[in-house]
Amino acid sequence: MKKLSVLFISFVMAVTLSACSTAPASSETAYKAGTYTGSAQGMNGEVVVEVEVSDDAILSVKITDEKETDGISDPAIETLPAEIVEYQSLGLDTITGCTVTSTAILEAAAKALESAGADLASLQKPVEKIAGETIEKTADVIVVGGGGAGISAAATVASEGKTVILIEKTAALGGNTLASGGVWNAVNAELDALTPSDEGRLSTLRTYLEYDENLFVGEFKNTYSTLKQQINDYLSGDTSTLFDSVEFHLIQSYLGGLREDLDGNTIYGSYDLLNTLVTNSDATISWLKETAGSEFNNTLSEPIGSLWLRSQTPKTSKQVDFFDKPAAYVEKNGGEIIYQTTADELYVENGRIVGVHAVKNDGTEVILHANNGVILATGGFAGNTEMVMKYDNYWGDDLYASIGSTNVSSTVGEGIIMAQKAADADVTGMEFTQLMPIGFASNGRLALGNGTNVMYVTPEGKRFVDEYAERDVISKAAFANGGEQGLFYEIGLKSNVALWQDEDCYEASSIEELAKLINMDPAVLTAEVEKYNGYADAGLDADFGKTVFTTKIETSGDDVYVARAMKPSLHHTMGGLVIDTLCHVYNQSGEVIPGLYAAGEVTGGIHAGNRLGGNAIADIYTFGHIAGQSAANAN
Repeated sequence: MKKLSVLFISFVMAVTLSACSTAPASSETAYKAGTYTGSAQGMNGEVVVEVEVSDDAILSVKITDEKETDGISDPAIETLPAEIVEYQSLGLDTITGCTVTSTAILEAAAKALESAGADLASLQKPVEKIAGETIEKTADVIVVGGGGAGISAAATVASEGKTVILIEKTAALGGNTLASGGVWNAVNAELDALTPSDEGRLSTLRTYLEYDENLFVGEFKNTYSTLKQQINDYLSGDTSTLFDSVEFHLIQSYLGGLREDLDGNTIYGSYDLLNTLVTNSDATISWLKETAGSEFNNTLSEPIGSLWLRSQTPKTSKQVDFFDKPAAYVEKNGGEIIYQTTADELYVENGRIVGVHAVKNDGTEVILHANNGVILATGGFAGNTEMVMKYDNYWGDDLYASIGSTNVSSTVGEGIIMAQKAADADVTGMEFTQLMPIGFASNGRLALGNGTNVMYVTPEGKRFVDEYAERDVISKAAFANGGEQGLFYEIGLKSNVALWQDEDCYEASSIEELAKLINMDPAVLTAEVEKYNGYADAGLDADFGKTVFTTKIETSGDDVYVARAMKPSLHHTMGGLVIDTLCHVYNQSGEVIPGLYAAGEVTGGIHAGNRLGGNAIADIYTFGHIAGQSAANAN
């Protein structure tokens, strides 16, 4: 329904604009009257555009088919067709945050217009947009960034009865949160009681009794002792339903982030920050339900690299429950959201952050004053490969300039840079970036999945890793064992595939046929699948130690076998601004920067060297909520 609505809205806007503002084309842009079609590669597949022209004007532009990501692509789909008609031009700026979709629309329209005899060189001359008068506003709190952390912070400020302005540099809320799997780790005893356990999960719990206590530092050691007692108590009693605890979540997050850089330096998450995350995550979900009316499913899930079944998911969609409802709450309670507005400077007076300078996409200057403070929720920098490679001290030669990214293009690290420039803000963990092992090989897009019902094989058909392991472990194994740039294949059943992309996905009725499609020796792949299924039956993987299997790779009914081509892609930057548990930002002298707060991927110190799957959404909404409380109640 959403796609049809967008098509209709774009058509109506195009007709309306053509009626009131379309200027006849010059002789350079005369057309052969008629309707023409063009297509171009978008993020997820072909974008098909239909253009109607008269002898001297573009009359309408309609997108007739596309498979782009809901929410992220909407601004381009809803805006560009009408703008082509309004300006009688293809020389338009792409929409920030959906560059690939924007480019595809413009390229598809160009192909259609070329068929109509258009002079493309003339049509593609840049359109000059005129800046408006300077906008100047004041609010108690200014939030920079409209992803999960930003909208959580803004909704919190509004709920505290304070005024808030949120600025977002793209044309819609969402950012990387919409590009993610949308899973939120939060320990919830009621959901655990509804979730059956199994022998594989019991085996996993037993491994947590065997760690050397010297692996744990400070308060983590005491937490580990508590966890061992909890696990022993559980294993000696009723094990029919799922075990979980905030201590288990904390220890898994600590171990998941405990890493060494290429120089042998050890990094691990801050106990105070991790403890704040795991103890407040489920309460933040409850707050979002009560405040914004967001809804969540009553079943648990587990994304790749999560290590345990504890993720909660939005009931309607990420767009609705994570953004539309909180945004409506903000605006209903006096808050304001300004789109296509990029912050470029923090205002400082007497050492305190007092506002933000920004620029709208048409060049209009925006000056925002903050009575209480500014919250940076600008995200990380995994969309900025140059910045990632500049800081990297973990992946080394495995990183390359053309590596794909699961991120939206707007995640470039400007929040960190602004804070450093304005107030000498300190950073931590910048040398660590998480790679997502299951990025589609052709474009790096997040392929989704959890590793419990698939096997990963090299281009030769050999299995090479525990698919349920941490994300960096799988990525390193792919680089060591896979093809060029870590190429490998995910083998499974189509009924379990979360996302399909034609360029990277294959299906067949037999393993032998599937192997031929991806140029593997059928005998090798068949033998690997049979061995894997044996491990699934036993609940234990003798090769790589996998203990969690939800299904075998064995078809039934109308199901078919599938292979998806994968390469590790830039996913999440571990490092960022130094904060405390109240989200104050610190300078390099170890002092709080008055008036400056930060939440989400712009911060560091939480996930250390590697993040658990499902911890990002928990992080951004939980610390966004805390940042909102701190800023709203600041003097």
